[in-house]
Amino acid sequence: MGQWRNEPMHPGHIDLCQRVFDAACSAREIETDSDARDPVAAYVLTLYRHGVRDEEELLQRVLKGLDEDC
Repeated sequence: MGQWRNEPMHPGHIDLCQRVFDAACSAREIETDSDARDPVAAYVLTLYRHGVRDEEELLQRVLKGLDEDC
């Protein structure tokens, strides 16, 4: 994983992270009002800030990380 990048997120970056977050929550059947969504969001943003910018790779890493946390 790359070094932490502390740069502003532009609308396209936010959209990418939102799509990955939504896909990960859907894949793991996490309900809309569940507190379980918070760590998913944090994980998406952490990986993104560490340089994982490819949407499919980001999603796969998030899903793998969620599986390891179980």
